[in-house]
Amino acid sequence: MSSDNTIRLLLIHDVPAEAQRLVSMLQNAGRPNRAKHVASEAALTKLLQEHTWDLLIAAEQGKQLEAATAIRTISKLQKDVPAILLTERAGSQPVVEGLKAGARDVVTIDEDQHLLLTIQRELSALEERRQARQHQRRYHATLNRAKELLDSSKDAIAYISDGLIVYANESFAERFGYEDRDDVEYQPLIDMLTEGEQPDAREFLRSCAINNNEVEAQEWQFTARTANGTPIATKAEVLSTVYDEERCLQVRIAASTGNTEELEAQLSEAKNRDSATGLYNRQRFVQLLNSAIQSAAGSQRTGGLMFIEIDRFEESVQQVVGVAGADQVHKKFAELLQSSVRRGDVIARYGEESYCLLMPETTPDSAESRSKELLQKVADTIFEAAGKTVHITASIGISLLSETSGNADKVLEQASKAHDQALAKDNGNGFALFEPDSEQQGGDADTYLRARVAQALEAGNFKLLYQPILSLQGSGEKLYEVLVRLVDGKEELAPMTFLETLGDAGLSCKMDRWVILNAMKNVAAENSQGNAASILIHLTAPSLKDGSLPAWLGVAFKASKVAPKNVTFQLRAEDISSNLHAARDFTKQVQDLGCRVAVCRFGTGLSPFKALEHVKVDLAKIDTSFVREVQDQGEDSETLVNLVSQLKEIDIKVIVPHIEQASMLPTLWQSSTDYIQGYYVQPPADEMNFDFSLD
Repeated sequence: MSSDNTIRLLLIHDVPAEAQRLVSMLQNAGRPNRAKHVASEAALTKLLQEHTWDLLIAAEQGKQLEAATAIRTISKLQKDVPAILLTERAGSQPVVEGLKAGARDVVTIDEDQHLLLTIQRELSALEERRQARQHQRRYHATLNRAKELLDSSKDAIAYISDGLIVYANESFAERFGYEDRDDVEYQPLIDMLTEGEQPDAREFLRSCAINNNEVEAQEWQFTARTANGTPIATKAEVLSTVYDEERCLQVRIAASTGNTEELEAQLSEAKNRDSATGLYNRQRFVQLLNSAIQSAAGSQRTGGLMFIEIDRFEESVQQVVGVAGADQVHKKFAELLQSSVRRGDVIARYGEESYCLLMPETTPDSAESRSKELLQKVADTIFEAAGKTVHITASIGISLLSETSGNADKVLEQASKAHDQALAKDNGNGFALFEPDSEQQGGDADTYLRARVAQALEAGNFKLLYQPILSLQGSGEKLYEVLVRLVDGKEELAPMTFLETLGDAGLSCKMDRWVILNAMKNVAAENSQGNAASILIHLTAPSLKDGSLPAWLGVAFKASKVAPKNVTFQLRAEDISSNLHAARDFTKQVQDLGCRVAVCRFGTGLSPFKALEHVKVDLAKIDTSFVREVQDQGEDSETLVNLVSQLKEIDIKVIVPHIEQASMLPTLWQSSTDYIQGYYVQPPADEMNFDFSLD
């Protein structure tokens, strides 16, 4: 922030004279400011909601308003107001305590030069964060506009990467007789051509990719095949470009005339609505949420989002009234939500059992009050369906919209976390407001790690390793766990070890999908050579909560020709416990595809089996601490054996990892352990070449 700009300053100090001295000191130092003395939490809340502030300076041990309470209030309202504390105590202890509370720095009273330098640093950093958020909003807005143009274009457009169609609009699918673009995405483009033209087409596309011409499109005439095999003469333009941050080819086929504007408007409206409830669907809601976030960022209004989910829907509704009755309950639940809206509110059906209510303008107190009223209304309503009556409750997670919100994914993730907290705290019929963890403030220290992963994804500096998981019961399955390594010079890193701590959901999801696609390609190659192989792939928490992943997987399986039964997805126990509703939905959806689901790090926490009552997994990988106790520390194996036995009793197959000594085998054999994994079997290798027939 330029020194010419007026600083919007909040002051918390029990001694008015000292507060005035600080204001004068800043003025004399050439830093004009508009200061406001704050004496209560209520006054602070009101000021934060009504205006934008640049800085908070607070006495460390205030009697009227404690500094820690003020910082927590700022965090609760999700306002970007850096806090500097003033202390009379000497030594490092007040600094440590202040930083833990969320302050940017702690300065000793009367050290004005230190304070001025700290203020300058924090104001400069604040300006950079504001500019970064503005650039991010513009960037996402541009991406959204570009995607909307592609989706709505009458021209048939597809993007080709490594021969696969990574994106196709509806016009492209319709041009070749497909009902939906999902039917063509991640299919080889060559397969859509007549066989006689495939060699020349392959060479043409390869030359286009090599030439890398982003300015002049090359004309391409070929004969394609429609979905029913009918040949169709086609003329297209091919241009080298970038899609989803990856180099690829754009294939564009000019539209033929037809299609009235009225019909297109009707189709567009139908695409935006959920057929069962008539509410906005997930895709349209995310667009509206992004618009609301931009509006909140450009004004001083605070918006809010409610993430609403019916508690234990399968047990309380579906098992009582059946599938058809469940749809009737959803329709009546949607009507109840609509009856609770206020001017400007937006309601959508976000997931199978979840809804979202967007409030363009609200306060934390108002959002909590409305949540309480809505939950009471749900609990007091008798729902009739399939000739029966059911009583239901719901849980609500609330996230606020402000200048720090960033994008829809972040707000939805916060609301989902708050919902999980409410469900865990009240076991249903409760609500919670998301509050950022003060220890996670100022995550700029992790920027370097993010950059390394993002750059490696772009440059392809990753490789996959495969570690065999050996069956002790002679199942004959050739199962490998897929491990990813970032190749950085001579160093190889496991990015998953730090990706999940960065909190970058988009990067984690992109990494997971890269691993899935490349692992499937390698499995398909092995299977084509007669080496039947199965793989176990770890997923991060953001992918677990990515509602679009199961549908994407269905397309990926079709494209790779890998049977879903040969793929197991592994989730961490703590991710399942922290995201029970998402884990339940994801597990059911991928199991319906034919995949298996495994939980790793199993056995940690106070009640490890509690989550399995809600999320049905096929395999459990015991936490390595149980193995180390026996193998490395010489402790009795009773705890490990009992854990295996409990899992076997509920029909879950067991993987025991970290096996490095043959002495473990008799114990595991006698306990009926299904699989073992570790360096005793084989270290991770570049290829899937383990001889599972070895004794």
